[in-house]
Amino acid sequence: MPHTLTIVIRNLSQSKMQFYAFQHPADYQSSGSVLQSSSASLATGAVLPYKSSGSTLQFQFERQPHVAAFSNQAKFAMLVKPQPFESAAQTSVVANWPIALTPRDQTKQVPNDTQLTVGSLGLSMPVYASGIPEGNFGIQIPSYTPTGGLKLHCGNGIKVKNTQVVLSSYVTPAPVSHIFCAPKPKFYVKTGNHPVGSPISFSAAGAALCDFTQGYSTCNVDYQPDGTFTVHRQ
Repeated sequence: MPHTLTIVIRNLSQSKMQFYAFQHPADYQSSGSVLQSSSASLATGAVLPYKSSGSTLQFQFERQPHVAAFSNQAKFAMLVKPQPFESAAQTSVVANWPIALTPRDQTKQVPNDTQLTVGSLGLSMPVYASGIPEGNFGIQIPSYTPTGGLKLHCGNGIKVKNTQVVLSSYVTPAPVSHIFCAPKPKFYVKTGNHPVGSPISFSAAGAALCDFTQGYSTCNVDYQPDGTFTVHRQ
């Protein structure tokens, strides 16, 4: 399968348009219970009408799954004077690793599990762990005491081509738990401007679906004059 997933957007309307991209939320579970997740914008940009400029807007992401964690304070459990969380936008991820998903043949031992540390936020290098379902990776959460005003998130990270890893979808983990995360290589494009890493309310309504699950490498997205999208995969 291709290592890079590419979305190419043509604006066929008569006006300059702003677009953003986001991923289908990963499935999260812990102790047999489904966890509710949040989503973030992965890319944004503006493009002139194609017929008058020949311009296209391109977003690129790595197919390789990443595990990622973010806190608004690196010394999560060791604060004396908490610092304000100045923006809800997540501009960078504190900790991340490439990680493998458990394959169908579960006799194959792949690095599919990591341990979160919260004293000084970090993730251990992924190693193999049994009991993680097919298509998932695991995050082991230690004991910690949530503190007011602080945020701790972990989950599915996406490497934006040649830049940073962004938490695409994430949960706030419960202490002493083992989270299973099943990411999906499905992305969406919508009109609007949401900075990279900023929280969004996931909705596929009115969006272009860029589905890379069958091994495609590129989705060509046309924004039509009537405000709808068409998508061609290759």
